[in-house]
Amino acid sequence: MLEVKNLNQEEREELKHLLSSNQLCFNDMNEQGVHLFGVQFKNKNIGFFGYEAFEDVALFRSMVVVAEARNKGYGALIWQQAKMKLTAAGINDVYLLTNTAAPFFSKQGFKQIARTSAPKPILATNEFREFCPADSVCMKINLS
Repeated sequence: MLEVKNLNQEEREELKHLLSSNQLCFNDMNEQGVHLFGVQFKNKNIGFFGYEAFEDVALFRSMVVVAEARNKGYGALIWQQAKMKLTAAGINDVYLLTNTAAPFFSKQGFKQIARTSAPKPILATNEFREFCPADSVCMKINLS
């Protein structure tokens, strides 16, 4: 059984290292409004995810599976846990930017959209404005 927990400071450092080593954005993960979670199996982190919420829309932050848990189907399970957290937070639409994971997120129900069609609060995030390249794929899923 998977367990989802808010990250403590030590786990945030683990996540920062993991994101950095996988060339994923970590620069603003301590910004106010960014919610970060560890997903555990048998009391060991197997992955992480986060989101930045703006009323009923959210920017899905980097989701990552730890190296020893990869290729075991945990990615889809972690997304299911994330989706439950997002729904419980009242989020209807989730947006993300990716350079490598579009096929995975397409399988989870995300659709590719024009980056400029994201709502203003999402477009104003540091991830959209500064950290993700202009050629990143923008995707959206409706949870309601």
